[in-house]
Parts: sequence; structure tokens; C-alpha cells
Amino acid sequence: MENQFSTQENKKGFDIRLEINKYLPFWFWFVGFTAATLFIANFYLRYTPIVYQNSAKIKILDNSNSPFKMSTEGVFIVGKSKAKLGNDLQIIKSNRILKEVARELNLTTTYYLPGRIMNSEQWKNCPVKIEWLSTADELDEKSLSLNLTITKKGFKIEELGNKEMIFDKKYVINTIPFKIKSNTRQLAVYYNKKYLIQKLSLSEVVGYLSGSVSASVLTDESDVVVLSMRGLNQEKSKDIVNCLIKVYNEDGIKDRQLAFKNTIQFVNDRFQYLVNELDSIENYKISYKKKNDMNSIAEFSGITAGRKSTYEEKILDLENQMAMSTFLGIGIKPGSNFKALPTNIGILNVNVNLFVSAYNDLISERDKLMISAGKNNPTLKSINEKLPALQENIFSAIKLYKEEIQASIKNIKNIQSKNNSLYSSVPEKEKIFRSIERQQNIKESLYLLLLQKREEAGINMAITQPSVKVLEYASSNGYKVAPNNNSIYLIALIIGLGIPLLLIFAKFYFDNKIHNKIDVKNIVNDIPIIGEIPFIKEDRYIHVNDRTVLAEAYRNVRTNINYLLPVNNKKDAYVIFSTSSIKGEGKTFNAINLALILTQMKKKVLIIGGDLRNPQLHKYIGLQKERIGLTNYLYNQEVEYKSIINKNILDNQYLDVIISGSIPPNPAELISNGRFEELLNIVKAEYDYIIVDSAPTLLVTDTLLITYLSDLVIYVTRADMTDKHIVEYSRDLHLQGKIKKIAYIVNSVGLIYVYGYKYKYNYSYGYGYNYNYGYGYGYGSDNDNEEIEKSTFEKMISKFKDTFKT
Repeated sequence: MENQFSTQENKKGFDIRLEINKYLPFWFWFVGFTAATLFIANFYLRYTPIVYQNSAKIKILDNSNSPFKMSTEGVFIVGKSKAKLGNDLQIIKSNRILKEVARELNLTTTYYLPGRIMNSEQWKNCPVKIEWLSTADELDEKSLSLNLTITKKGFKIEELGNKEMIFDKKYVINTIPFKIKSNTRQLAVYYNKKYLIQKLSLSEVVGYLSGSVSASVLTDESDVVVLSMRGLNQEKSKDIVNCLIKVYNEDGIKDRQLAFKNTIQFVNDRFQYLVNELDSIENYKISYKKKNDMNSIAEFSGITAGRKSTYEEKILDLENQMAMSTFLGIGIKPGSNFKALPTNIGILNVNVNLFVSAYNDLISERDKLMISAGKNNPTLKSINEKLPALQENIFSAIKLYKEEIQASIKNIKNIQSKNNSLYSSVPEKEKIFRSIERQQNIKESLYLLLLQKREEAGINMAITQPSVKVLEYASSNGYKVAPNNNSIYLIALIIGLGIPLLLIFAKFYFDNKIHNKIDVKNIVNDIPIIGEIPFIKEDRYIHVNDRTVLAEAYRNVRTNINYLLPVNNKKDAYVIFSTSSIKGEGKTFNAINLALILTQMKKKVLIIGGDLRNPQLHKYIGLQKERIGLTNYLYNQEVEYKSIINKNILDNQYLDVIISGSIPPNPAELISNGRFEELLNIVKAEYDYIIVDSAPTLLVTDTLLITYLSDLVIYVTRADMTDKHIVEYSRDLHLQGKIKKIAYIVNSVGLIYVYGYKYKYNYSYGYGYNYNYGYGYGYGSDNDNEEIEKSTFEKMISKFKDTFKT
């Protein structure tokens, strides 16, 4: 028959209802841990200083262009390039800037009002003020603490022996001189109050500021920077943020002013050099002009060109004069005819012209006399006598004039040659002269540019723009950033629930025991589970008309058994074996109560003690162990079965018992010798049910040798005791055919769920199979129901529960 007693086939999926039910019995763990963590969170929030955040907004200005610049272009770029916010953010948080802030606000010295749990910083409201008399460099890397108490006469310092001291007097501690000054006119209000003065090193303060101050861009495309600082004192944080803005702004102004100062200094240094250079060039220019006898290259070029043209014209004129003189001389050769000579032909010699004019006058007068006078006319003869002499004079004058002309031409050509040399040197002189003028112009331009830049730098230094524009200064209305009460309580709640959850989860995860029917079903879902027997602190038996939970559980078992037993046409008794894997799982207890519940139906029931190795049945029913029993019948052929039957057990007329009897040396051989089967065949006719309390099956073959005689084998497992792999072992026995008809009972279910306590029963009696269950003869206690002492962990849980209830 298929398993009719499993409510459904085992589901391997996640059952949230089942999981919740597993954790519900440990509710007091969750409540206790949650209450503890919430209490710790409340204590933490009560005594943890509140951290505030103060913020300011600034706009980084672009000072790449000078506010004042002359129109002339130059070679210098004064100021910085386009502001890069990434670089500016790094500069704002740089150690150099933070050191300036620390020095300006004197952050290396802090004042505290001591409290029972934490100290309260006094920012600008401490009644006393310390003045360090050493230089800043000497104090930067030194740290110390002073515990000061204000008195009527002055003050006392614990580190200096609590001696009475007065204000404004020099004292020394750790080689550091200092003075304590009163910072209020109402000092009497602070008498006997203690203050803690701490001197921190500059590096410590800078490290604190670097971790507390943050700078970020408001938006990705904005040049607005948000400066924030987290701190315990809002006023101090506000002052630090505002001072940081001031220092960064002044630092940028100083940088740009330094650039202007360097520009002015550079220009002043270059001025002297340029003056010397200009003087040198101008002196060379003057010397060159003097050497070449010129004022300018254009004038010099014009003069030489003009001279060249003049000399050429003069030579041409002289050559013309030479030609005309030659022409004139041809007509007056001695012995030639006396003819009139041409006049005004352009000869410029006065003597020649006078002689020619006188010669022509005589020729004219002769020609006139020849017409009217004869050859012998004295006047005519006088004229003819004068003409040769005059002709000779003309010829001589022309010859002399030609010689003068040749001399003039020669002289002019010499002068022309020199002038032509000067004229040919004009390009070279022009090149040299222009080079001199170019150098002069360059130096003059540079001089003027430097003069302009000096004025420009001077004006810019006087009107240097700020580095930032403050959009919003930090105020004292900072908002709280830590601790976050809601987050702390939420974390505490999560931890309070998580710790027991993890502990219980670990317990279940590493737990290899079965605890209820579901655990067994997960292993053997194809084998029926006929019932769960609740945990009962003290073993008891079912009596007539019993309405306890135990009785109801066995009534349910009885009903389920009837479904599993085969139809008996012969009306013989049903043989039911009660066994288990190891000792202590309750097979004997189950056999007795099952028998008792069957007797309530007026059924005749016989219990046989089939555990010949470690019998326990006699203790449950109050019989002596030495009484004759099953072993005597199996061993001795002469013993009749009726002699070993004990009638009316537990005052129940329907219940008979055969105890195990003496423990034999060979129980396996004895129980399988055939006498046991013979006994069953005999008593079947007298009883309705025969229940055999057999030996555990794990590594003990006794029960397996006789299970073929049974109609049903009830396999008892015990919650919180039976290992899951032991259940797998019993399932394998069924699958291998060694136990054909089998059903499970889960005993002591719920023992860990009763009021949150866990009770363990002694199961170290001797049964075992390599898992610390040593099976043998007579091992362990005789009391199966003896409650052992709780473990240390269980005691702690019990105590915690009691305390929580209180």
C-alpha cells in the first residue's frame, strides 16, 4: 500500500511557513538581542558627540586677463591661464593653505571643559587664554596637555604640581615658556572650574583639517565650489571655512602681485642693459656717418648719383668742345686759303672766339677792298700780311684750348672714377646703415615696451582682483550629519535580529539530527510515518480513558497501523516489531504504550522482549530481570511457552508480557534457531496482537534475522537524538529487502520547543556503530528516562531567559 500517512509528497522547495515556524520557538532570543542592541544604540547616541556640517559657496574667478592692459601688444603674459577647478580644489585643500588657516586661527591650541564621559570644546568662550612665548617654528611639532583649575588667586596646573600661579607671568613646561591670561572680566564665576588645554602639533591639525574639510563643484558645468567642514563645534567649523576662503583668496592675490612685482623688477633690470645697448648703437651710427661723410643713406645716395650725372655731362660737353675745336682748326691750316671761319659754333674758349672774330672781320674787310681796290692797295696788302699771323694765332689758340680740354677731361674722369666707386658702395653702406637703424629700432621698441609693461604691472598690482567671489559665507546654522539616529537604530535592529538569526541558522545548518516528522519525511518520503509522539518529561503509560496528548498520539498511531496491517483471514494475531537504529530512541517505551492503546479496544496483546543483548522491558513493567523469559524458552526445549508468559501486566487484563530473560552469549544464533518462530505460531491463536520489542538494527543482526516473521516493523526514531544518516540506514534496509513492511514513528517530538528549553535523555547506553554508540552487554545506565544535566550553553540560555522574563 502506498504511503497514506504522509500529507503530501516531500517538496524540496523553500517553505517560508515552515522556516518561520522553525525560528518562532526562539522568540526570546530575538527579543533579548534586539533589546540589548537597541539599548547599546541608545547609549551610543546619548553619549556620542553630534557632528555638524557648515558650508560656504564661492565662485572661482578667472584672472587670466589683467584688469588693466595697454593697447599695444607685447611679449609678456601676466596672470594665470583659464582657471581649472580641479586644480583649484587641490590648492584649497593643500597643506600649505591649511597650515596658514591653522596658524591664523591658532588651531594648534584647543580648550576643553572636561565632562564625565566626554570633553566639551570651548571655542572663543574659555575664561582663560594661553600665550606661547616660543617661535612658531619651535612650537609646530610639539604636543602637550595642561589640566588647569581656576582659583581665586589665579590658577593651578596639575602637570606643574598644582602650585598656585598668577596670570600674566611666565612659566615653563617641557622647555616651552608660556603665559596664562584672563579672557573675561567675570573670572569669579569660573572659580574651581577645571579646563583642559591641549597643544597639538601643526601636522596633527593639518591632518585633521584635511580629513574634515571637503571641496566640491556644485554642478558639473558650474564654477561654483562648495566648501564644507564637519566638526563638533559649529562656531569653530564656521570660522575655519570662512578663514579658508580668506586665506585662499589672499594667497591667489599674493601670487598675482608677486608676478607683477617680478615683472617690475625684471623691467628695471633690463632698462640699464637696454640703455647701454642704445648708447652703443647710437655711437656706432654717429661714427659710421662721420666715417662715410653722410647724414643719411638717401642723401648720400642722391649726392653720388647727382655727381655721376654731372661728371658725365661735363665730359660730354668737353668732348663736344674738342670736336668743334678740331672742326674749326681744319679750316685754318697754315698755307690754306684765307676764308671766313664759322662763328658761334659753341666753342667756349674766349681767345679762340676773339681770334676768330678778328680774323673774320679782316676777311670781310679784305673781300670788300678787293671789289673796289687793286692788289697793290696798301690797305689790302696790310690786311693780307695780317691774316697769316692771325690765322697762326687762331691755330695756336685752338691747339692750346684742345690741350686744356684734354686736361679737363682727364681730371673729370679721375673724379668720376672716385664718385663711381662711392656710388657702387651705396647698397652695402645702405645695408650696414639699415642694420644699425634696425638694431636701434628694436632696442627702442623693447625699451618702450618694457616701460609700458612696468606701468601696466604697477597699475595691476595696485588694483589686483580677488581670487574668489563669495556667494555664501559659512554660518553657525550647520546641519547635523552624524550620528544618524535612524540609521543607528536600524543597524541596531538588524544586528539584534541578525545575531540570533545567524546563530539559529548555524544551529540548524550544522544540525544532523531529526526533530520532527518533516525531517524524516525529507529522507524517506516513500515510507509511511504513522505518528509523532510528543516529548514527555517523565516517561508514563497510557491508562484507561486517558485523554492526554500522549494517549491521543498513540490512538492516531493505532489507527494508522490498522491501515498498514494486511487482511487476516485466519484470525491469527498480528505480529508487530518495535525496533530502532540505536539505543535510547524509545522502542521499548513505544512497544508498551502501543500495546496499552490496543488493549483499550479490548484486544488481547502480548509483548515479547526480543532484545536479548540489552533488555529493558522488565524495568518498564516492574519485573525482576532474573525471571524466566524468552532466552530460556529459546535455549531449553523443555521450557513451555506458558511458563514464560506474565499475565495482567500493569493491572491490565488484556496485556501479557514475555521478558527477555537471561542475557545469552550467542543472541543472534539463539533467536534464529527456529524456536522463536515456533513460539509466535503458538501464541498467534491466543492473542490479537503480538508486539516484539526487538534489538536495535544498526550493526546488530538480531532483529534482521527475524523481521520476516512480522506483519509490520515500526521503526522508532527520536527527535534531537537520531542522526539523519541513521534514518538513511533504515531506509536502505527497506530498499534492500531486509525489512519488507516498515513504518516510522518519531518519538519525543517538540522537546526543544517547550518553553524554549531543551532536555536531553541519556543515550550513551552501549548501542553504537562507530558514532559513539557502543553496543554491548549491559553498557550504560539502567534508567532510560534519566534527565542528564544541561550543558553550559543551555544553562546560559535558561538564565538569560529567566532574566529577560524578570
